[in-house]
Amino acid sequence: MILGIDLGATNTVGCVWDGKLRMIEITSGGATSLPSVVCIANGAALVGQAAVEAGRMNPDYDYRLWKRRTNEPWHPDEDTGYQTCEGPGGMLAYRGPDGATYLPTELSSYIIGEIVHAANEYLAPHDSVTGAVIGVPATFTPDQVKAVIEAARMAGLENNVTTLEEPVAAAIAGNIDRKKTDCSLVVDFGGSTLDVSILRAGGGLIKVLAKNGIGDLGGADYDKRIAEYVINLFRTEHKRDLSLRDAAMTRLLIEAEGVKKRLTDSEDTLFRVENLDRTPEGVSLHAIYKIDRRIFGELTRDLQERVLSACKAAIDDAKRKDEKFSAADLKSLLLVGGMTRIPSIRSMISEHFNMQPNKSENPEQVVAQGLAIKGAIIEGRKPDVTIADITSHDIAIETTNNVPAIVIPRGSSFPMEKTLVLSTAEDNQAEISVRLLYATRPRAQDCHLLEAREIPVEPAPAETPRVKVTIAVNDEGMPEITNVAA
Repeated sequence: MILGIDLGATNTVGCVWDGKLRMIEITSGGATSLPSVVCIANGAALVGQAAVEAGRMNPDYDYRLWKRRTNEPWHPDEDTGYQTCEGPGGMLAYRGPDGATYLPTELSSYIIGEIVHAANEYLAPHDSVTGAVIGVPATFTPDQVKAVIEAARMAGLENNVTTLEEPVAAAIAGNIDRKKTDCSLVVDFGGSTLDVSILRAGGGLIKVLAKNGIGDLGGADYDKRIAEYVINLFRTEHKRDLSLRDAAMTRLLIEAEGVKKRLTDSEDTLFRVENLDRTPEGVSLHAIYKIDRRIFGELTRDLQERVLSACKAAIDDAKRKDEKFSAADLKSLLLVGGMTRIPSIRSMISEHFNMQPNKSENPEQVVAQGLAIKGAIIEGRKPDVTIADITSHDIAIETTNNVPAIVIPRGSSFPMEKTLVLSTAEDNQAEISVRLLYATRPRAQDCHLLEAREIPVEPAPAETPRVKVTIAVNDEGMPEITNVAA
């Protein structure tokens, strides 16, 4: 049976469809959410709740929130966290004991492996996991998507592994059996990324009208604001700076996440971490402060504004594609991901669009449910859903003056292809370089490189048209150079 896996930054869940949706139980107590935490302790890799417990004693090797760092080059001049270092191939990795390093892909494989193990126990003795559909953010690059598939293979899933963008999976879960076609705003806000999509769904078709989002905005950024607030209070009270102590920062961020979750149901709560530091006389110092929703709102106001800006940008993107589109065309609001439990976020989006979100007791489960349905569709156990998707990024080639020239604009329907005729830049040039990019920055050298080819040509005067190049986006949304004719 193909398993749906929502590989989250803070928690991971699995789901299968065997006539009805069934969330995978991780523990004998019926818990369905696995903390996306790995801890290396006593020479072993602990996963989930076991890692959370071991991490209290081994904070240096307690790994969290690596999802947004998947397949990311190492940049020594950027603040990527005290645990990070340069790994194999110049990629960002996490420091381990005895000089070991762990790529985000490897850490993800531990989580996927644990979910697959739990699913096999849940399905036994009549069935087992034969493949997986894994959710990925709409902001992920092709290299990051490939890294997620590689993580699944490292976890033992050699075949039948595919990915699906998380907002599309949410739309499948919410619209799979609807006959009436409705236009929905899907806001998927998790621990590390924000995805906003506008989809028209119903009658077995899901058409993506627009995508937007922020790849570096998630619950972790809210946790950091709470931790920074406590650090300032502690500094004022004790004249000591906790931000200089890595182990203390890990403990502060863990408690900050707990405070954020408790404020979902309570007006105020206590931030409490004991024995964070000692005075020169050996007296233990604790961080114990009351935090309420008002303080939390003030600390994160600019983050809230970024969330709403991404929602507005998705509307603008849809208007650019169809000038007749307006926000009034939206008939439903689907909020998924743990961050959409926060009352201020739910109310902000609901009030702006004048819509109440679709009811879901567990917004953290919706994506996994859509992934499980997709798995059942792949296996022929459920009627197919046609997904008419669009590109998430501008696709460009690098020009001789280091500027990305857009070939396929963001929001283009795929599969599709476009053919270009390229010319030489200098007299008697022996080859033409074709570098395919995601045009995310003004300078081509700062953009994400998708593919590069060096094409030999016969010597000729400059600006002689010499090469036809076809750029395509395949059925899975992957850009590629499919044909070169000199």
